[in-house]
Amino acid sequence: MKLENVRPMNFSGIPFALVVIAFPLIIILPRAMSEVWWPLWILGWLILSASWGTGVGIDGSLIVLKYVFGKLKIRIPFGEIEEITALSKLLARYFKWEIALFVICIIYAFFDLITMPRELLKGYYFGDIGLIIFGLFYIFAFILPFSRRILVGILAYLFILPILLYQKTGNITGDDISMFMVLAAILGFAILDIYGRDYILIRTKKDVYLLTCRSADNVIKTVLKVAQDV
Repeated sequence: MKLENVRPMNFSGIPFALVVIAFPLIIILPRAMSEVWWPLWILGWLILSASWGTGVGIDGSLIVLKYVFGKLKIRIPFGEIEEITALSKLLARYFKWEIALFVICIIYAFFDLITMPRELLKGYYFGDIGLIIFGLFYIFAFILPFSRRILVGILAYLFILPILLYQKTGNITGDDISMFMVLAAILGFAILDIYGRDYILIRTKKDVYLLTCRSADNVIKTVLKVAQDV
């Protein structure tokens, strides 16, 4: 039985390990191996894509989470579930290692941006700036509920980053402004995606899993009904 419009997030277990492997391949190693950076970059994105959940189903007395383009299946027996609940926000206390990963990436990007020589191609600076933007955003998403005030605050810190670029290059061009507008648009879509969904926490003795869906209450009712009939 497939649960429609339900998708597992890559915040635990093997999927999160794939995220940890992908980040250095996408961000760090291409800088250290500038001559052969693109194979590592492509490999990193493939691994990151494989970490994304593709679907959730119920098979007998099991909840099945699908990853790696549907090839990896994590099976959770109903009997091992200690808690299944809807979340009003992504609680950082459940996903401390994920927060730590984003913090490490932001610290790396800030350090790299500050120590990078001046007057390089601006693409080098935008790589670090983009990492800072989305790293901070996902940290906010883990700890803050949705509101218009918070939305404005998340977008407002974008205006600090052109200052960092100006300190490195000494000028801001129309192309730079266009790039920041693109980043702002992508961030806006990410905000709508993160806060436009419901979240379901499944906690067992060993692991914690997070699912996204359109209606958490309906999905939980379906799972509990199936569990009672098994």
